[in-house]
Amino acid sequence: MSAHKDFTLAPRASGSVSWVETLVISALALGLGWWFSPDDPLQVNATFPWVILAPLLLGMRYGFVRGLASAALLVAALFAFRVQGVEAYAQVPAAFIVGVLLCAMLVGEFRDIWERRLERLELANEYRQLRLDEFTRAHHILRISHDRLEQRVAGNDQSLRSSLLGLRQLLRELPGDEAPLDALAETVLALLAQYGSLRIAGLYRVRHDRTPEPQPLATLGEMPVLDADDLLVRTCLERGELVSVRQELLERGEQRAHSALQVCVPLVDTDGRILALLAVEQMPFFVFNERTFSLLAILAGHIADLLQSDRRALQLADIDAQRFSQYLKRSLLDARDHGLPACLYAFELTDARYGEEVQRLLEGSQRGLDVQLRLRNDEGRRVLLVLLPLTSAEGSQGYLQRLRILFAERFGQARELESLGVRIRQYELDAGNDRQALGHFLFNECGLNDQQVAV
Repeated sequence: MSAHKDFTLAPRASGSVSWVETLVISALALGLGWWFSPDDPLQVNATFPWVILAPLLLGMRYGFVRGLASAALLVAALFAFRVQGVEAYAQVPAAFIVGVLLCAMLVGEFRDIWERRLERLELANEYRQLRLDEFTRAHHILRISHDRLEQRVAGNDQSLRSSLLGLRQLLRELPGDEAPLDALAETVLALLAQYGSLRIAGLYRVRHDRTPEPQPLATLGEMPVLDADDLLVRTCLERGELVSVRQELLERGEQRAHSALQVCVPLVDTDGRILALLAVEQMPFFVFNERTFSLLAILAGHIADLLQSDRRALQLADIDAQRFSQYLKRSLLDARDHGLPACLYAFELTDARYGEEVQRLLEGSQRGLDVQLRLRNDEGRRVLLVLLPLTSAEGSQGYLQRLRILFAERFGQARELESLGVRIRQYELDAGNDRQALGHFLFNECGLNDQQVAV
């Protein structure tokens, strides 16, 4: 029986109590009939045989069997009275006997039908209640996990953008003779572990022949010496991309038969050079998905670019073009391989009267990860290229609107960018673009050449 709600109309027709009640009610009906009408105790010849209420009541309360038993007792009493010489029953009242038995059976049968229906509903309700209890427990567990995740995120005030900016600042502060990968290995691993929720992992240097060094540069947890012949390691270095064991093997615990690792992530720059390898031995199952892998691959690529070129960008003027080209290539690869959009603006300054001030305002509007490059096109006009990484078309329109507000505050509400001699060209980097289309935009539409920007 359900612990939540009882759908029964009356007590179950089982045990001695129901039989005792059947006998008592039937006897009480006969006694009352004898008391009111000794000549016709069963009221066969009366206007209405009230004794029939006994089997009807018992049939409704306990079902077919008890109702029929009560009706049978009344019929037996009729024959007993006939034997005792009651004149009203000298001739057997067949209609009364059939009517009493039929009414008792019909009422009892309908009561049993509804009893069976209620039992089925009760079983269905018990099953639904069981599933509801399971769902409630799962919901509470999920809510607790969500609350803890909120606390964890609230305690971490660094976004991905600010983390990359912090790494770039650390690179700028390094001495010129110190290898960036050696000096920042712990920082790089901590950054990757933070966004991949890694538990046991290691960062290993990769030689020029794409063979990893066995000893780690940095470790998280107890990470063993790297096996260069591990299937995941070899596949990762051969392909130059993130590889992982199949999720089905991880669910069955059979990944050890193929590799001691779960994920391998290469730190590959835009030129395809593998600087290091992130080997993950253990990570939570709930983050073992394509979204996490894509984030790790993107983050590893940006870190590789920073390790390779960021400090050189602080030296000579032409290095700025190399740095800009490298970030442009990285954004193009991110858009093609991972579907992460970016936007490229080319601001051509056609009015020499406002050129200096307009360029200064444009350069001052640079955001954290934005990259700018000052050039002159084939007509000798100033051109400022602005790359907005990880920025969708909507985000780029927000950037342009912010520029318009900035220029309106400086030159007056009536002055637009176009009226100040600023010609704006925009190029969206998405999954459908390639190097050829980007080159056409830079070299044909913007009037630049491949000695200024490499695509």
